Formats: sequence, C-alpha cells, structure tokens
Amino acid sequence: MILNEIQATATPRELLAVDGLRPLVDLVAHPAWQSVLNGEMSREKVGRLILCFYPVIAGPGRYLFSAKVSQISAEDGAELFRAIYEAEQKPEADADAGWQVVGEAFGLAEEDFDKAIKNLTPEAADYLKTAHQHSLRSSPAVAAAVAWAVERQLPRLWGALADSLEEHYDVPKTSLHHLRYHQARTKDVDTWIEHLIERYFDTATPYEVFEARRALWEITWAWTALTESIS
Repeated sequence: MILNEIQATATPRELLAVDGLRPLVDLVAHPAWQSVLNGEMSREKVGRLILCFYPVIAGPGRYLFSAKVSQISAEDGAELFRAIYEAEQKPEADADAGWQVVGEAFGLAEEDFDKAIKNLTPEAADYLKTAHQHSLRSSPAVAAAVAWAVERQLPRLWGALADSLEEHYDVPKTSLHHLRYHQARTKDVDTWIEHLIERYFDTATPYEVFEARRALWEITWAWTALTESIS
C-alpha cells in the first residue's frame, strides 16, 4: 500500500506536548547534566564538558539561530537581527569570551578552546551539521520545532549551571556573567519561541508537522550524543 498523505492524530500543539514529555527532550534530565548540576561531577570532567559544548554554543555554533532568517518572514527576520545586534553590544553576551572565562576556573587555557574548534569531535560536528541543515534547508515549522527543542531550554540550563559552579565548584561570580546573561533572558526567549511555534508550527500541514517532529528528535539526539561523548 502506498501512503499518499500524513493523517493528523492530534493538533500540532498536542503532538508537541507529547514530545515534551519524553525524557530525551528534557535536556536537563540527562544523568551527565544532573551530575554537574548536583556538584557530583569531578572538576576534570566538568572541564571536558565545557570544551565539549564550546564549539556548538560559541565558535562555529555561535550564530546558529540566525540562520533561520532564511526560513521565516521578513518581519521576524528583522526582529531576530535586532536582537542579535543588541546582544553584540553587550560584553556579557560574547559566547566565546564568556565560556573561556568559565573554563579558566577549571584550568583550561585559550589554546584548549582553539583546539576544540579546530579539531571538532564527531559529535560536535554532527550537532552543528544537523542544526544547520534544519535551519537553512528545512521548513519554518522545522526551524521552530528545533528552536523549541533546544534553545528554549538553554537559559534555564545555563542558570542552573551557574548556580552549581558557584556553589559546588567555587567558581567566582565574576566568571559567570555570560551564563547569568542568558539566565536573565529566559522570559524573552520563551516569548520569542512561543511566537515561532504559534506562527509556523501550529499552522503547519500534517506532513510539515511530521517533518518538524522528526527534526526535533534528531537535534535532541545529537545533543544527547554530544553530552555522552564526555564519558
């Protein structure tokens, strides 16, 4: 039998809610993140975690979300560029410098970060490739779902990480400005991604929703593989 079309079993938002309940989609729930947030991870391993994620949140991954301008409306694209421009005016928004300062507390040097970018691990390369693919070549519904899956969670994750580094690893407050900057943006990020979901995911066709949900799982799996690569 040939399947000619995708049949919706629920509304897009109801299906997204189902995905949101899956453990894989809850980035903070992963044992590795729980370990560092609870202060149970060794300092040496925390350093590896920082280097592991550096290329996908700084360096080559710094402007991943801006790629979605090619897939969203001109109005939303202008708003996205405005937010990026404003962030560029704030020293605490500099991901490269911000994460390197955090890394210094764990004995990491500038050369370590340079090496992490020049010699991407397979997991980091796969995450960057997956994120770029869904940002540049996929539908707006896919881009919105990918942002919902990862970017929506990061302000809270970085805030919880800052709390743990200060409490359990004696990292000074002055080294946590970048993480706190993102934590302070929680409401703004929630509002922006909710707008993207309402405009591009809730209104998508059943097939576009199917593709978007598949992308959601691909990006969260790539994040999970990257997390587990520090073991």
